[in-house]
Amino acid sequence: MPLVAATGRLGLVAPIVLRSLVADHNYKHFARRDAPVWERWIALHAQEYLGVCYDVAVGGLPAPDDEATENERRAWQYQTALKVDAFVIGADRALVIEVRPWATVSALGSALTYAMILDRAQVSPLPLTPAVVCEGMQVDVRWACDKLGVEVFEV
Repeated sequence: MPLVAATGRLGLVAPIVLRSLVADHNYKHFARRDAPVWERWIALHAQEYLGVCYDVAVGGLPAPDDEATENERRAWQYQTALKVDAFVIGADRALVIEVRPWATVSALGSALTYAMILDRAQVSPLPLTPAVVCEGMQVDVRWACDKLGVEVFEV
């Protein structure tokens, strides 16, 4: 499998699990309105990819308490880490996906930032493509996505 579990302060905070790309209604940290959008994307694109990792936690801050236990340190870093909605693995690339019903500049920023942080963590040897999965997107944000190389899937 093309995943590399990076560790340490700049890497993954928790192990990631490659799952089948099927609609199973079990998407940790998705907002209620995100799941139907995501399941439409799965119906259209699942056959193009090998699998998906949800809620990928990367980065985060060290615990502020020097006397914290190792479990408390890990929990703090997880709570402060960035959480990627979906990290989709393909044969020749990986998508770093932000899911939103209506995508604004924050979706663009999330997709770009998550892809950069995962690249820094060397999570995969595959090229990382930031992407937004949405029902619709502001026209100016669509223009910016095109300029910045963020793939947009409107479903």
